[in-house]
Amino acid sequence: MTLLQVRALEIAVGDRRLIQNLEWQISRGEFWCILGKNGVGKTTLLQVIAGLRSPLKGQIQLLGDLLQSTPLALLARRRGLMMQQQVDSFSHTVFDAVAIGHVAECTGLNDQCMSGHIAVRAALEKVGMAGSEGRNILTLSGGERQRIALAALLVQAPELLLLDEPVSHQDVAQQLQVMQLLHELSLNHAVVSSCHDINLARRFATHALVLGDGQYWLGSVGDTLVPEILRVAFGCEFLQQGDLLVPSQGHVTSVI
Repeated sequence: MTLLQVRALEIAVGDRRLIQNLEWQISRGEFWCILGKNGVGKTTLLQVIAGLRSPLKGQIQLLGDLLQSTPLALLARRRGLMMQQQVDSFSHTVFDAVAIGHVAECTGLNDQCMSGHIAVRAALEKVGMAGSEGRNILTLSGGERQRIALAALLVQAPELLLLDEPVSHQDVAQQLQVMQLLHELSLNHAVVSSCHDINLARRFATHALVLGDGQYWLGSVGDTLVPEILRVAFGCEFLQQGDLLVPSQGHVTSVI
């Protein structure tokens, strides 16, 4: 089932046009990773398809409805966005930080609101933070805070999950745990995540969108995360070493 349909999308920041004429379709059961150099537009694209920024041109449909005309309460049930950096200005508990994801379903002391307590604890266990409900959010490390944000997204449980660099602050073991969790979530949802680690994307994602300067490539990871495309997108050579793609020192200026 198609969840998100992107047509002729153009995105610009100031006078700089980042993405042109993007045609993209995302379905339930797919785990997409967005890759490309710093500044190419990965985070901006996530913000646009989440409805937080307006595109220069183009149309975005979420479950058949135009994104711009979808009521906010309905939008909160259909898509969720986890940003890379979490900013906490005030002290509160981990439980409260995760429970905020249940607000879309909670309109008072009803059954949905009460079930949120169970959902919070289940989400914390999935991200490896079980038993941390009473901790002060301001005492967490960057990696722990990022996993709390992921837990809030799990509690929100939208059909389309959007994540900006969800493993950027995690150690190696936690990176594998988070990517495996996202892969499992994609079986019943659609997951879209920006990512810097090409080999993690190849291992866990089903599809990839590779952004280059003024161009893009999309499709299955087997078709897109290949040396020929990556050398153009990143401006360096890539060597295949077993199952891994390893960047080499050779600099590339030509294009396909």
